Amino acid sequence: MKALILAAGFGTRIAPITDNIPKPLIPVLNRPTIEYNIYFLKHYGIKEIYINLHSHGEKIAKALGNGSKYGVSIEYLPEKEILGTGGAIASMEPFVKKEPFIVINSDTIFNFDLDKMIESHNHSDALATLGILPAPQDDPRSVIRVDGNKIVRMLNESLYDTIPEGNAMFTGIHVINPQLLEFIPKGCFVSITSYVYKRAIKSRRNLNAFYIKGNWWDMGTPDGYLDCSFDLLRTLPLKFFDETDILNDYYHTKYEDLKEKNNDFFVALGKKLNFPPIKQEPPIVIGNNCEIENSSEIVLGPNLIAGDGARLTSDHDLADAVYLPGADGTRVIYGKRGKIYY
Repeated sequence: MKALILAAGFGTRIAPITDNIPKPLIPVLNRPTIEYNIYFLKHYGIKEIYINLHSHGEKIAKALGNGSKYGVSIEYLPEKEILGTGGAIASMEPFVKKEPFIVINSDTIFNFDLDKMIESHNHSDALATLGILPAPQDDPRSVIRVDGNKIVRMLNESLYDTIPEGNAMFTGIHVINPQLLEFIPKGCFVSITSYVYKRAIKSRRNLNAFYIKGNWWDMGTPDGYLDCSFDLLRTLPLKFFDETDILNDYYHTKYEDLKEKNNDFFVALGKKLNFPPIKQEPPIVIGNNCEIENSSEIVLGPNLIAGDGARLTSDHDLADAVYLPGADGTRVIYGKRGKIYY
């Protein structure tokens, strides 16, 4: 089975961070977000991975290479003009013939049983299976209506004469049959949801729904990024990304030593830290080469993540904060759960 990771977008929802860092390379717990996608797919035996590129594409390709360091193969699909989600999926046509393939967004992190989603698709006779979550009608993301396992509404299109209220949201992961590609115009900008899936619904074609039982994080906004970062501090280890992989060779609390897996006590420390005796309130993750002010007033944490080369001082928030690599506290984005220094 093959997979496409969508990585061409501009990342406008989390700007200005993406002015310099491609959204797929924004670190979560000091690892690029897209690496979570790669390890997730690899865990379920999917090692032929395609990645579409446009904004900062050369940086993404340089960081990931041919995939050998992850134990997968990566092939890049550059877009001179951005093609949208549907156009990117259409570019898979030369590489998929009869077998379904996976599509996943590069700004999401999942922790659920992908095999069950694939199994659901294989038993559905559907053009595509969408990973969804229940959502109340007043949630603006609730634009899908599911009846059993069948999608009967997509945005403002429905199988029914009267458009029913939505009861689910789309998480951005699909299992797609190659036959769906017949619905997609080639070589132009196309949205998979507002054009392709709406047309499929209008044509009364079968779209299958799979309720994700596990975790899903969308880190494409500042609030989503902070939610993802702080939640992961208490969710580790992930099924597909163990502590050794995700934290490299940081010194860190072993999960098996945590009382009842209570990750409130989790501490991970990188190398070459200018780290005087400082009070710590876990969970915290401090990357390599961080500079930390020697002050009796400093308390690290709780909920502190510092990337490589970050500078931490008593002048800035050291709890409920994420410092991206090299951040010195002078540039900040505010979110509901904390701050992002970049």
